[in-house]
Amino acid sequence: MKYDESIQRSVDYIDQHLMEKLDLEQIASQSGYSLSHFYKVFPAVTGFSIKEFVRNKRLAESAKRLVNTHDRILDISLECGFESQEVFTRAFSSLYGATPAKFRSSRKGQFEKYASMDHFARLMIERSQIPNFDIPVRAEVIQRGWMHLVGMEMTTTISANIDHLTIPRFWENTFIPRLGEISGWVTRHTVIAYEVQTPGSDDLLHLACVETVTPAPPPGMTARSLEPGYYAAFTPARMLDPLEYSALVRFIYGEWFPMSGREIRADYSLDLYSDYPSRDGQTRVNQLTVLIPILPPRKAESLKFMSPYSLSQKHKPFSYKK
Repeated sequence: MKYDESIQRSVDYIDQHLMEKLDLEQIASQSGYSLSHFYKVFPAVTGFSIKEFVRNKRLAESAKRLVNTHDRILDISLECGFESQEVFTRAFSSLYGATPAKFRSSRKGQFEKYASMDHFARLMIERSQIPNFDIPVRAEVIQRGWMHLVGMEMTTTISANIDHLTIPRFWENTFIPRLGEISGWVTRHTVIAYEVQTPGSDDLLHLACVETVTPAPPPGMTARSLEPGYYAAFTPARMLDPLEYSALVRFIYGEWFPMSGREIRADYSLDLYSDYPSRDGQTRVNQLTVLIPILPPRKAESLKFMSPYSLSQKHKPFSYKK
């Protein structure tokens, strides 16, 4: 998409000069747009005003430093571009729902998980010869009621799936032939992959399934029921292969979660694969949406969060140093 490519140049410039005094005209010039047009385009692509985007980028960096170092909060606030600790604390508390001191003591584990997921996905990408993935992705926060999943379970590894396509073969050879045995589908054109990755490892639990009205599995199948709650939903512009999916993981955990202030509430993820007729009825539309369970938004927050820029390997890795 044209806008994504243009705005990405400005985003890259922000990343490279994040802790410096940024000039908005210089940021806009990277995109090739005039400043007035840039002000209109940037929120349409990212969901942020340019000032909000820079602020949240800096707050995400400060959050990493809070959990990765023993630096004083005052020093972190000044180094991350805030004029005083008081200004920093107000902005930080607004985004993360906790003061910097409380965040440092209570959110370390979650940021370690973000770093672990981002690091592992980067290693998977580095194994390929593909230089970059520029894929537009829509992100938003949604709410779902009870979800009953019925299907067939397997265990594998992420690297085995990339190298040998273990999951697609499981679907094709094992699950798809038995799809007709499942009754009470909620949506006929959507199948779901429920996954749990073991933290810090390559191991992956995969449930190939569909959403049903009640959790009643046929013989040889299994069922899981997921409580009502909120989800961060990520929809790329097209279907992804396993390596491109790793790039999406990098975006989710290396960029979106640190910048959004959201907290994960459970250890699973859901991949929804939809195949439905286009509006003209002449073709089929294939769509992937990834759901990550999150804690409820704070009252002052809007339900929808943002529509981010392109999924790209240009983003800096999110690092955690022990």
